[in-house]
Amino acid sequence: MRDNTPKTMWARGEADDTDKQQAVHTTGLMVLTMASLLLWSVIASAQQQEPIGQVAALQGQATVQHAGSAQAVPLSSQHPVYREDVIQTLEASKIKLVLLDGTELTLGEHGTMTLSKFVYAPQHKMHQGVVSIASGLFRAVARKVLPQTLFEMRTSTAVAAVRGTQWLCEVTPEATAIVVLQGEVAVAHTHRSIRGKVVLTPGQGTDVRGNRPPTAPKKWAEERVSRLLQATELP
Repeated sequence: MRDNTPKTMWARGEADDTDKQQAVHTTGLMVLTMASLLLWSVIASAQQQEPIGQVAALQGQATVQHAGSAQAVPLSSQHPVYREDVIQTLEASKIKLVLLDGTELTLGEHGTMTLSKFVYAPQHKMHQGVVSIASGLFRAVARKVLPQTLFEMRTSTAVAAVRGTQWLCEVTPEATAIVVLQGEVAVAHTHRSIRGKVVLTPGQGTDVRGNRPPTAPKKWAEERVSRLLQATELP
């Protein structure tokens, strides 16, 4: 026989109230998440046609292919760059870009870099950037970090989530080598099914080859670091 005493009904009502509170809390989180994603989208859309930086230094020759264009055009100093630009350097050439947030990106000879994503909204304390490197020697120096920051470098074998300020990498279609000069960089394989993430601190490097996870962090030889520094050195 069902117990319908006031005590039992009160307990049932308390459980109902708890369920309602949990539902309201979950709904609130979903609304906040959707609002945040919408804000990112609105900001990104507004910045789509605006320059995200410019060429700060150029040695030799480099080209840029803008989104929607099938033709690459020569780059020169002070030339603006935009989201989704594909930048290539020729033989004995290197280029340095300075983005709106002060981040410096340097690409050595025979390199290909895509400015895949960039959102910089200091008024909203947001910064999101994704740079894709198909090949070449690459150096990055991050100048500013906002509370809501996501900056990644992606290659065919690795994803580097930046927690620090300066790092170097060497990229081929088959492998990625990364070394940190300052700060921290978290490195994982591009394919999520290949598990194993490492966090690099100053002086440490890792190699990500083929379908293997990143190697354990280790100190790189000075000669290896110097070679990458020289290949990406520009005023």
